Amino acid sequence: MAAMAHDVRHVAPDLAGQFEESLPGTRRNTGSGLFTEVIVSSRRPLSEARATGVFGTVHAMVGDLPDPIAFQVELRNGRLLALHGDAYGQDTSAMDFSSVPFDQVFTLNDQGDSIAFDPAALMRPSPLLALQEHDDSIGPELSYSPLINRGPLERLQDHGSPDSIEPVSEQPSAEVDSEAVKSLMIGVWVVVAVAAFLAVTLFRVSFFVVVIAAAWLGAMLRKPAVRAGLARAAKALGSAEFRPS
Repeated sequence: MAAMAHDVRHVAPDLAGQFEESLPGTRRNTGSGLFTEVIVSSRRPLSEARATGVFGTVHAMVGDLPDPIAFQVELRNGRLLALHGDAYGQDTSAMDFSSVPFDQVFTLNDQGDSIAFDPAALMRPSPLLALQEHDDSIGPELSYSPLINRGPLERLQDHGSPDSIEPVSEQPSAEVDSEAVKSLMIGVWVVVAVAAFLAVTLFRVSFFVVVIAAAWLGAMLRKPAVRAGLARAAKALGSAEFRPS
């Protein structure tokens, strides 16, 4: 059937599909060949080719016959009806075509030359074969630069012990002290302002007395000795600052 579908592909391009979806009907040994009815569902859509007649040049050696049997398909409006076998006058009356072995399947070209049917040669190469082709050669080695350790964590990994890490010295800078003094003075003036407000409103202290006291405090804070004391106080407060571990 595969050879027949290939042989008449130009007349009945869907013949292979009709063979797959068909059922055998009446079978008859003609005494010099065979006849097999082929039943194809009438609901099966057919191709645009609607040939009618008997087609095919497939031959095969069947059983112990000395000569091959020719096989043809019968079509009506493109629909498969039957399979015919012609033994060219050889006696086939004692042959059971349902179980008899066959081999050497071939077709005939326009010049009458026999062409062996090779299903493997007719199959298109699978695109999966191209996906399996690959180059197993090893490409050039990629050059890389070693990582440079930076920071305390990397030095810990290099030396293997936290004792080998050099402690980072922290030197108090003048800028830090200046900022601390400035912050401390702001805090002092905030406290003075709150105290003056409470003295005037709650204790009925004269406003002029409060102004004089504020002026005296401002003069004291401008003295170098007082500023040095504020710097030491700011440094002490900074060292006593709570820092979560």
